[in-house]
Amino acid sequence: MQPLFLHPRDLDIAAPHLFWAAPPDAALVTSLERFGQMTPALVLDAGGRPVLAAGTRRAAALRAIRGRPLAAMALAPEDMEPDLAELSPELRLGVLYLGSNLGRAVTDAMLVAAARYFTVHGSVDDFMALAGPQLFGEGGGRARQVAHWLSLPASCDALLAAGNVPLGCAATLAACDAATLAALTPLLGAMRWSRGTLVNALSFLTEAAALSGETPGALLSRCGVLELPERGLSPNDLAAGVLAGLRRLRYPATTTLEARFAALSRELTPGGSRVRLRPSQGFEADAVTVEVVVRSPAEMEKAAADLGAMAASPRLPGLLTVARADDGDAA
Repeated sequence: MQPLFLHPRDLDIAAPHLFWAAPPDAALVTSLERFGQMTPALVLDAGGRPVLAAGTRRAAALRAIRGRPLAAMALAPEDMEPDLAELSPELRLGVLYLGSNLGRAVTDAMLVAAARYFTVHGSVDDFMALAGPQLFGEGGGRARQVAHWLSLPASCDALLAAGNVPLGCAATLAACDAATLAALTPLLGAMRWSRGTLVNALSFLTEAAALSGETPGALLSRCGVLELPERGLSPNDLAAGVLAGLRRLRYPATTTLEARFAALSRELTPGGSRVRLRPSQGFEADAVTVEVVVRSPAEMEKAAADLGAMAASPRLPGLLTVARADDGDAA
């Protein structure tokens, strides 16, 4: 390899093969100003303009320091291992860039960024063969997730980078058709999803669409959940509201009964009472489960008095037969 001194502005520091490039921080700029460049960058010499293969942060930092060249080592084809030299120039640059980042902590978004580059210039198999040993190690779980993610539009990568959607949701999202994914995208970017929450949400949505004969997008537009992100809700309340709205689409009768039961329970249960009322499973029986949690004899006595008052309340029959009532009262 041949040492070179290059003007940092003569190099493209935003080339596609530099898929993990990041701007330099103040500490790097200060270090280069005080001590100079201790580690050379790597450039590929293909007989023309040198191509930066590693060292983007150093090159970017030196652009801000007047009069400082970039020290680099030029790698010529004859310096390379035969299997590397035989690759296309684009794949070769990708492999060299990965090699220069050995030991770096790699996020899921970084995995997908690397995979996007390799699959543009090769195939998924090329990516797995050339980059897989370094990026995935033993076990193929993350590799399969990345392969699923690659079937999604590249615009979805921003959701992964922002932490809205984890890589573990890749297979779930990949199973959506393009129209459903487009309709769902505003919600995906509005909150942080766990895999379980997204699986449940999509199950409610797709099953409701199949039952109603409408498209998932049409259901989303009329159920109100797309308006929830504009209400300033806390992250937890937003997630609960979205999931509840989609569940209402799938189970309108059950959720209506649950709302009736909750309203009647509030009327029947005194404020501050330690008595909790729950309906039968699926409202299949005219029965109510009573739960009491006490920590002292006094609380037990208070709960007994509350139960007595509930038993005498005219609202109790309506609660017991809520599934057969036309409204909140007994039929």
